[in-house]
Amino acid sequence: MNDQPDNTPKKVTVNLPADQVEFLQGVAKKNNLSFTDALRRAINSEKFFVEQETNGRKILVEDGNERMREVIRR
Repeated sequence: MNDQPDNTPKKVTVNLPADQVEFLQGVAKKNNLSFTDALRRAINSEKFFVEQETNGRKILVEDGNERMREVIRR
């Protein structure tokens, strides 16, 4: 039995609202990425946030006045 994750690419089909598609297209264009790579980055960002929350960590952002605020996700 192999305990290693299967990193073989899988083809998936998703239905997204137009505004989310446009956002990802903009990210892709701005960063010279394919749409797939922009979507992959978005998924990896979500994975990071979920892992941090699962481990009891807080997610903080610093505003323009150098104040820290906690991000509350639902």
